[in-house]
Amino acid sequence: MTKFRNLIFDIGNVLVDIDYTVPISEFQKLVPQNSNFRFETVVSYTNQHNIFDLFEKGKVSVPEFRAGLRQFLKPNVTDAEIDLAWNSILIKYPLAKFELLKQLKIRYYTLALSNINELHVQAIDIAAAQLLGEERFGNFFHKAYYSNEMGWRKPEKEIYEMLIQQENLNPGETFFVDDKLENIEMAREVGLQAYQLTKRDKLGELLKQLNII
Repeated sequence: MTKFRNLIFDIGNVLVDIDYTVPISEFQKLVPQNSNFRFETVVSYTNQHNIFDLFEKGKVSVPEFRAGLRQFLKPNVTDAEIDLAWNSILIKYPLAKFELLKQLKIRYYTLALSNINELHVQAIDIAAAQLLGEERFGNFFHKAYYSNEMGWRKPEKEIYEMLIQQENLNPGETFFVDDKLENIEMAREVGLQAYQLTKRDKLGELLKQLNII
């Protein structure tokens, strides 16, 4: 079995529990009452409007993101209401996973690679300080790579190549875990030892199976 030197973790539904039904429900409350529009047509686990892709790639600012969503919402919806609805996707920070990350960081070179946006980065940093005992979420890794800072998002090949090049990684010695199959498939194309986590509460079992812990 491959001896891993480097570990790369996705964040959503690998480390932080997320639930797309929650923001869909919260945004639906902000849709005009006389409208038949359903917000799940804008964002879901499997599909999302281009404004979300652009936001995750850092191509639009927070004000531009909010403006893009306002076309679907009632007049006079506030910035705070939009931010609160969008951040409601982040539902739980399982403490055991973050204790595990601290131990793994001692033994391996650990990285995060996440499709994320400026508002969610702010939210997870706040959670790290308030719930997890770290000033920033990225402190759980040697380095955190966020799509909104990189200009690419998974499963675009360039985001994996950029990380590998910047960190001078040997892909054959590098474990990568993500919840989405499309992200795993592209990671394997660039040589990473990639594994799909289909049940977010089974991360520890996967790591044990591969003799990482």
